[in-house]
Amino acid sequence: MRKVLLILALCVLSVNFLSGQIAELYTDQFEVKTGGSVTVEVYIEIPEGHYATFDEEYLGIDVEEKAGISAGETTYPDTAIPTEYGYSIFKEGVHLTKEIFVADNAKLGQQEVTIYVMYQMCLESGICLAPDEEEFTVTLNITKGSGVSTGGTTNQTEQKKQNIFYFLLLAFIGGIILNLTPCVLPVLTMRAMSLVRQSQDAPRTVLINSLLYGVGILISFIVLASIIISIKLAGESVGWGFQNQNPVFVVTLFSILFLFSLSLFDIFLLQAPGANLATQASSKKGYLGSFFMGIFAVLLGTPCMAPFLGAAIGFALLQPPLMILTIFLLVGLGFAFPFLLIGFYPRAVKVLPKPGDWMSTFKEVLGFVLLGFAIDQLGTLYKLTNGEFLVNALFYTLVLSFAAWLYGKFVTPMHKRITQWSVTAIAIACIFFGATFLFKDIHTATMRTETAVDTYWGRFSGEAVAENVAAGKPVFVDFTAAWCKNCKTNEKLVLNTAEIKDAFASKNVVMLKGDFTKKDSEILEWLTKYQRAGVPLYLLFIPDEAEPIVFPELITKQIVFDALNKIK
Repeated sequence: MRKVLLILALCVLSVNFLSGQIAELYTDQFEVKTGGSVTVEVYIEIPEGHYATFDEEYLGIDVEEKAGISAGETTYPDTAIPTEYGYSIFKEGVHLTKEIFVADNAKLGQQEVTIYVMYQMCLESGICLAPDEEEFTVTLNITKGSGVSTGGTTNQTEQKKQNIFYFLLLAFIGGIILNLTPCVLPVLTMRAMSLVRQSQDAPRTVLINSLLYGVGILISFIVLASIIISIKLAGESVGWGFQNQNPVFVVTLFSILFLFSLSLFDIFLLQAPGANLATQASSKKGYLGSFFMGIFAVLLGTPCMAPFLGAAIGFALLQPPLMILTIFLLVGLGFAFPFLLIGFYPRAVKVLPKPGDWMSTFKEVLGFVLLGFAIDQLGTLYKLTNGEFLVNALFYTLVLSFAAWLYGKFVTPMHKRITQWSVTAIAIACIFFGATFLFKDIHTATMRTETAVDTYWGRFSGEAVAENVAAGKPVFVDFTAAWCKNCKTNEKLVLNTAEIKDAFASKNVVMLKGDFTKKDSEILEWLTKYQRAGVPLYLLFIPDEAEPIVFPELITKQIVFDALNKIK
């Protein structure tokens, strides 16, 4: 009887000991192309006084079956110990691997696959416990192509390196081109005016201002990269433009634009409280402005980045954290590059017009331009919150105006330092508490509203595309957003013109619009599928054609006409 009780006690202790996690999955996220494969590796810990039976039925890795995804056989190490009973055992832990294959027709984008790890533990006394199983989830980031992007042969590894260098180069060049976009143009003009003022300064002053402008840009891109990395580590999918889908970001950008426009009208002058006229006239003049102008340029430029940086950012969003950070830093470096060149070669400033009275008038004109951009942000806020907070935003302009007036009136060298610091604190408090009061429920409003689609366009869904194509109808899909400047330009100059509408009607094309103003998981999945970092994305599905026509981000009428001519 004592032996039976002892055996039962040992079994209970073993079960309690083994109730924790025994198996460990080394990596839970893989980058893989269609036609390629990845290798899943699992380590099974064998507790002291136990062993694992080498039986493929009770020791191995199983993979959930999915369309386009299959698995090979479990691979075992050669450390199995033969026994006198005709079977082998493992002791002190065992590494198992299994290859997962992705077919050419596999669904693109992120796919979660369940991994089952099976094992049976036995006591050294010979008593075996019941077979057990642990479940893991791995994420496959599937992109179009052939070959594996994790592991593989030397040629595949070399090809991966070449692809990385290609996207790194794209990131840097795209950053340079970003300076020419409509979003950045107001800041670019302001920066040029700043250089005109500095043309009379010492070369060292021009260099420091250019470096601080670049630092402001790089810090902004580091912050953006950090946000994306944090979202990905939390297990969320992310596409470019996510920041514009957040109403808090939109209100913040509106506030910055409005305050900058007021500064251009000389309502206030940005300076440290307690600064005197001598300090303002010193070489430190404009340093703080150069730094914040770099940050401001990035904030304004984000809605225009997707078309010019789509490939680089789309590649970055699927990469590990270090690569995301590297690509974003290169975009920032390219963005700042023209002005860094001027900083190191200040003679280039001499080609700009000389300072004069014209600068005051031009600065005020820029103030109206920035006001226009601020009003545009209110349009985005209207779409995000169904107009519920638009009146609140108008009242908030009153708060911002009062804070700016207060700061400009009392934070001057003519007032005592204690007055300047006190008024600065009051102005900041007005801005902060005004926003807290007027926009306290803004996220709730966003969650329960829905953006409408006009009568010319139907609402996008994957089912709508499939049903119309199956019925023999061509389908054109426009993925757009209220905050996307390039989308609006394409719509105004091309898609919503009478000629294009007539052309679509003559071909009986079904028009669908996917509104990405707010976060939409289905639209994000389609953007990922067609390797786009964000909107715009234009697709034309033609019946009996395997793949749709994918349009460039910036389209012309001729591009649309040429695509429609392919419809039979």
